Amino acid sequence: MTFDIKEYNERINNFYKTMEQNKEIVNIKLSDDKWTLKQMVSHLIDSASNNHQRFIRLQLEQKINFPAYEAEAWKDITNIKDYDFMDLINLWKLYNQYLLHIIKSINKNSLDNIWEIDGKELTLKFIVEDYFCRHMNWHIELYNNRINEIKEKNK
Repeated sequence: MTFDIKEYNERINNFYKTMEQNKEIVNIKLSDDKWTLKQMVSHLIDSASNNHQRFIRLQLEQKINFPAYEAEAWKDITNIKDYDFMDLINLWKLYNQYLLHIIKSINKNSLDNIWEIDGKELTLKFIVEDYFCRHMNWHIELYNNRINEIKEKNK
């Protein structure tokens, strides 16, 4: 079992370019219930951090009961508005490249180790693929939609 590191890395690099190209609009808040682009990137770093823990811990234990991630609470506590955006996206990119480094050498015997959450059992293999495929693609789409919303509103 190998993960598609090349594809994952391309996804990271392409999304980084999108973030960089739209840096002038990252703090625009469309409404109270919509995150800014900067808040979205901050969330993605939180997600990388949580998944980093899962990728490591699930190689150390066959089954873990790691806490869930409470995105809204983390967003509020982080208070990212005044943080430098280029530093933020560079951190996101480097953190994800570091995660790629980790998954390149995942112990294949640990791929079926389980994270138990909310009555579900998720394997390490599923978590890695879910993070770099479904989760990241979903956030890229949300990010691009938010860019379009902001640009449409500011015409």
